[in-house]
Amino acid sequence: MTRSNFCSHLLIASPAADLMHWTFLKPTQAVDAVAIDFQAYGPQPDLFRRMAPLVLGERCRIRPQDDKLSTVSILQGNAFYPVSDQNLGFYLIHVLETRPPDLNTLADICARVFQTRTFAGYDSAGTISGIWVHSQMESFVCRQCGECCRILNYETGCREADIRRWQDTGRTDILERVKTEAPSGNTRVPVHRIWMNPATGEIEPACPWLFPCIDPDRFKCGIHDTKPDVCSQYPYTGKHAVMTGCKGLFVPEPI
Repeated sequence: MTRSNFCSHLLIASPAADLMHWTFLKPTQAVDAVAIDFQAYGPQPDLFRRMAPLVLGERCRIRPQDDKLSTVSILQGNAFYPVSDQNLGFYLIHVLETRPPDLNTLADICARVFQTRTFAGYDSAGTISGIWVHSQMESFVCRQCGECCRILNYETGCREADIRRWQDTGRTDILERVKTEAPSGNTRVPVHRIWMNPATGEIEPACPWLFPCIDPDRFKCGIHDTKPDVCSQYPYTGKHAVMTGCKGLFVPEPI
C-alpha cells in the first residue's frame, strides 16, 4: 500500500483562504492523479464502467449481464470488442492522456475517481485553468492507531517544502534522517527518502518518530508540529482512507 504517491500528487498548490480544504490540479496533473489511483488500487470495475461513457462517449457500449455485472465493449475499426476490467483501466488512461476531455467533464471524472467534490476553474492566482479537488480533511478524526506510520509506504513522500521548513527551523535531528538522492532520468528534482537510519544509511522499516501513548492502542508523533506534508494530508479523502486501511473517521457535516 502507498499513501505518498496519491497524496503528494494532490499537494501541488496552496489554495486561497476560502478554498482551504481544496487543492488545484492542472489538467495533466489531474490525469496523472487518476492514473496513480488506478495503479495504487488495481482494477475498480464499477468505477471503470461509470467512467467509460464520460471518457469514450459513443466509442463504448455497456451491456448489462445481470444485477451486478456488465460487459464493456470498445469500438475498434468498425466493430465493438469486449475488454477486460484491467485493460479497460489502461485504455481509459490512454485516452485521457491523448485526447483530454473538456474541463467540466474532467472534473466529473475526478469526482467519481476520488469520491469527493470537484469543480473546474482557475487557480488561486486566476491565471491557469484546471480542477479543484476537495480534501475532506476538515471532517476527518484521527484515532491515533499509528497504522499509517507503520505499514504504509511513504518513503518518497518528502518534498522540498518539508526540507526548507526543517532547514529554516534548525531541525538537524530530522534532516539527518533524510536520504537525498541526485535527480535521475528526465526529472530535475532530487528524491528525498524518509526515514534513514543515520548509523547505517538504510531506510527504517517504520517511522522512528512514532511513540506509544499510555493507552496501548494509541500512538503519538514525535514531530507532529512539523511532520512531512504527506503525513499531515493523509488520508486526504474518504476513499483513500478505505483503500489504505485507515481506521480514522470522517464525521458527516451537520445538515
